[in-house]
Amino acid sequence: METIDQLKRAISKLDEREVKALLNLIFIRSEQCEGDEMIRILQSMKQSLFQVSRNEEKIERPQTVHIVFGDSPAGSLKFAFRKTTYAKTEEIIVLPDILSVGPMKSLQTKEGIENRFRWFKKNYRDDFNNFEEYKQGMVKAIEKIKAIPPYQKVIIWTCENAAEQTGLRFVLYLLKNKVNEVFELNTFKVFHEFYSYPMLEEEQFPRSSGELTPEKLLQLFEQFELRPMNFAKREALSDEGQNLLLIENHLRTWEHGELRLSNIEQGDDFIIHCAKKLHKELGTHDYMKAARLIGEVIGHMQQYTGDEWIEYRLRDLIVKEIFEYRGDLSAMRLYEVKLKKELLH
Repeated sequence: METIDQLKRAISKLDEREVKALLNLIFIRSEQCEGDEMIRILQSMKQSLFQVSRNEEKIERPQTVHIVFGDSPAGSLKFAFRKTTYAKTEEIIVLPDILSVGPMKSLQTKEGIENRFRWFKKNYRDDFNNFEEYKQGMVKAIEKIKAIPPYQKVIIWTCENAAEQTGLRFVLYLLKNKVNEVFELNTFKVFHEFYSYPMLEEEQFPRSSGELTPEKLLQLFEQFELRPMNFAKREALSDEGQNLLLIENHLRTWEHGELRLSNIEQGDDFIIHCAKKLHKELGTHDYMKAARLIGEVIGHMQQYTGDEWIEYRLRDLIVKEIFEYRGDLSAMRLYEVKLKKELLH
């Protein structure tokens, strides 16, 4: 049981900037909450202070934590910050997973993470190699998010796709009892504030934060005026995140500004459409590389699912005898496919 003296010692270790940030958060939340909710928030703040005080290393802690979904945007953001003062003031936590696909139930727990990656290992086959490294990256990121000190600002990078929007809701659930100021930086919306059509190469660009260069990410971060997410929106999205963790579902889609649970077969018709298009372009009903078809689907599909998911669905369509194949189905590079002839028209 932590004592009052321990709490005093924890507070004494904070610098002036950290104390001001904590007081500011207390005043903001006291305007938004009352009663049991405020008590819960103060208890969370106290536990965070004890956690910080146990860290014996005397280092300059970053002012802001950036949470990014996917290795590609995380790598770009790290590169963008590398030669700036942000390298010292900003911390980046990356959730490497594509959270629009695969089971989400109890993902906040180690058991839930194990179940998720067991599903991937079964359905994504040998073409998805680094399961253990991938899983440990998720575990580490979730632990880091849960341990964010209360005085640090949190910026969650999102885009208009199911993967990053699922991630936003999941992270807000993990931060539910924390008092930190939270900001959402939606790269699609911010990008379109800076650039207007027809200056854009594509009206739907970017489909994900990973499509932006390090220079563009830095520009968005520096030039866009971020505002803290209001309490009502944060609670609503956190509740959506909690609901995602309570049910069995393997596909989430982003439609008309809403995150929806979808049937795993939702994108199958588009895979068939792309196959018909490629057969027509080739001028022959011959086998094509599975990777070529998957690349065609990924290049034109609005939903962001990753190539492993499309390959998983393609194999299911083979089982249903919609596609014929030759080769070894253990990895997408090892087999070729073609539509059943009667489906070409």
